[in-house]
Amino acid sequence: MKTAGIVILGVSAMLLMAMGVILFVILYQRRVIQSQIEIERINREKQQELLNASIRSEEQERMRIAAELHDDIAPTLASVKLYLSTAALKMTDTPLIQQSKALLDESLQKIRNIAHKLQPSTLYYLGLEVSLQALADMIGQSDSVHAAYISLARLPRLPENTELSLYRVVQELTHNILKHAHPRSLTIESTAVPGQVTLVVSHDGTGITQHLFDELLYKKGAIGLKNIVTRLKSIDASVYFEQVSVSLFTITIQAPIKEVF
Repeated sequence: MKTAGIVILGVSAMLLMAMGVILFVILYQRRVIQSQIEIERINREKQQELLNASIRSEEQERMRIAAELHDDIAPTLASVKLYLSTAALKMTDTPLIQQSKALLDESLQKIRNIAHKLQPSTLYYLGLEVSLQALADMIGQSDSVHAAYISLARLPRLPENTELSLYRVVQELTHNILKHAHPRSLTIESTAVPGQVTLVVSHDGTGITQHLFDELLYKKGAIGLKNIVTRLKSIDASVYFEQVSVSLFTITIQAPIKEVF
């Protein structure tokens, strides 16, 4: 009996030890998994911080260049125009002076357009909807392209980073379309539902599909497309390229939003 009791006691002790080892392994594995999850979370946060810092740096440089164009070069050209106008009063208003004044007017307008593209003040003061309308109006100034902006539902004011990223993406998309697709018409549409804003850029030029877009991202160059992805990633947004018909291409941007007011 004593021997049987000792055996049972020994087996029980071994079972307890085995259970303890198993419990230790389980707890250790859980800690390892939790540590890995925490490390991944920290890495994602660090990547997001670096991404946001890169975008802030780019915007600061844009603002600096825009300020120099607006505050330095533009006034200088305006002064030259004034001198030409004064000179024209003192002598015959020759065709050469008229041509010089016309070229200065054109240069001033180009500088204003560049400054607006670099630092869209309407975006900060009036919001994304007004800025998209201004962008369409600027594109429509060309006789070769008919451009329009359509608001299907009022866009609320969004966080500054969201508005800026969406505007820059549409700006880059329209620039690429005008440069490569050669459309006759281009439309920017916007709509919003609780928690999401959708922007659609459509045109009748030579467009690309999502498959081709994904291929181009991995090719050397394609800086504009890579910038689009970077901007969208910073606000957890997505983009989808589609050929709707033979002569209609659309680019759909969807972004989660949190209204400011």
